[in-house]
Amino acid sequence: MLSDQLVFLLGPHRSGTTYLHQVLADTGAFDFISYYDIAEFPRLLTNHEAGLTAESIQRLQQEIEHFGETRGFDQVPIGPLQAEEYGYLLSRSPFNIYNSEPISNTDFEPLKSLCAIKRTISSSEKLILLKNPNDFYDGFVRISETFPRSRFIFIHRHPLHVFNSQIRVWRNLLEKRNPWFAKIDATYAEIHDKPELKMAFKISLLSGRGLMRVMDTLCKAYLFYLEHYSLLGTRSVSVRYEDLCRAPSETLHGIMDTLNLSISMGFPDTRPSSPRIIPILPEVECVYRANADRLQLYLDHMDYSLLPDE
Repeated sequence: MLSDQLVFLLGPHRSGTTYLHQVLADTGAFDFISYYDIAEFPRLLTNHEAGLTAESIQRLQQEIEHFGETRGFDQVPIGPLQAEEYGYLLSRSPFNIYNSEPISNTDFEPLKSLCAIKRTISSSEKLILLKNPNDFYDGFVRISETFPRSRFIFIHRHPLHVFNSQIRVWRNLLEKRNPWFAKIDATYAEIHDKPELKMAFKISLLSGRGLMRVMDTLCKAYLFYLEHYSLLGTRSVSVRYEDLCRAPSETLHGIMDTLNLSISMGFPDTRPSSPRIIPILPEVECVYRANADRLQLYLDHMDYSLLPDE
């Protein structure tokens, strides 16, 4: 019965998954996985039964205050009860997606346990909203087989902006240790603890070969999506990040209508009216243009031009 209550939000890193995740969480229409749930997973039931939940949340809040107000590489706020990716509970690290096969998770037992615990300790009967970019690349079919009646929301963004933003963020995270990310992603923490490994990652992200590996991962992910999304039938809906930014109300209600979710929605009106404009790195555009033919089917499917509209 649990699979009836799960809604998976998927898209490649830097495609707008966090933005949509926060918007949907802010509506109050969904239950969701929080930073507290991830950090305290082994102790969630014990904390609940012993009346220690509030104390644990306060302890996490004091710890997080030393990290800063946001994640550091973007303006997304951090906090114990902030909506978070379930992937940090599983085995596949987002920081090492270009060196793993498959990229997406294959073992969902910890997620099943977490969702069951959430239902046990909460009186809420809301759908559980679950977000993890890793499981977009080659894994949403496995999710569908594991949770056969779950529903899916895919978010897309122009591939050049996704590629450019990934390179910028990964370089940023390697330049200086991010305390929040090091706390939640063991692979990232290990990289910063090993100077030789850190240097190898930095060199890779500066080299043409490294950029090509990132681009190759995206091209394969888009092809996987095109070949498999129809298997989900009416259980899935796709939106574009650009449309969400420009018309959030219409886009959000379109998601609910398509998935046949009768939810009275309200959401903040403080969201941006257009996507952020981030300059495209010259080396990124060069690699992107060299792979344009591999992206054409996806660009056509999502009604994108070769280069993003100004």
